[in-house]
Amino acid sequence: MGLLATLLISLALAALAIGVERALVRLTQAVWLAYEPLCGEHTDSVVYHRSLWTPGQRDLTGAAALVASGLLLAAAWQWPSGLLATAALALWLAALAWDLWRWERVAASVKFVSWRRGWRHSARRVAVSDLKEVNVVERSHAWPGLPAWAQPSTCYVALSLRDGKLVKLPRTGALFGGAGRVEALANFVRLQIDGVADNRRRAVADKRSAARRALVAPRPAPETPSADPSRTVGVD
Repeated sequence: MGLLATLLISLALAALAIGVERALVRLTQAVWLAYEPLCGEHTDSVVYHRSLWTPGQRDLTGAAALVASGLLLAAAWQWPSGLLATAALALWLAALAWDLWRWERVAASVKFVSWRRGWRHSARRVAVSDLKEVNVVERSHAWPGLPAWAQPSTCYVALSLRDGKLVKLPRTGALFGGAGRVEALANFVRLQIDGVADNRRRAVADKRSAARRALVAPRPAPETPSADPSRTVGVD
């Protein structure tokens, strides 16, 4: 078998290991979110996840283990060895477990924006009524030797609260649709904020209308005392 064919088959096996892991992770995440929505009793209308490959993150252990498992699988095919195959499987399972354990996600419903991240899986939630503004932030990570269009970048949602605080949600890679999913969640939250603002304006307008009606409404005439039919006037 030629060198080119060997290289192509090795790359295909490595890609297969990565693809199977990603498909299994996404299936597990979908089932998990269906069973336990991040927004609690409210439906997770829009969700985005931190990608396995998120440039600029300190923790890329899962990505490194997954790539290494694919390369070991290719090596085990090229030089048949039970030890290499076992090491590839162990690394693949470790990458799968790590990916699920470090799963960071953001979900938005009509009432809340929720997110979960970190080793302790700490979850937080912000009511849409407490939000003032939503922005999508994208940052490029310069890699020497790569053209501008190929530079890796990350994006995330930043929430501005009505009390002035700024909350940065988990980041994800902008490639492979990541930027689109982040933008979709931000647009959904903006719609909910607009709906809350409309409801507040409508409530204020209703109160003002009720106050005006109360001012112009005619006051009821005072009641005149009626004669008591039980009293009779005597004649001397």
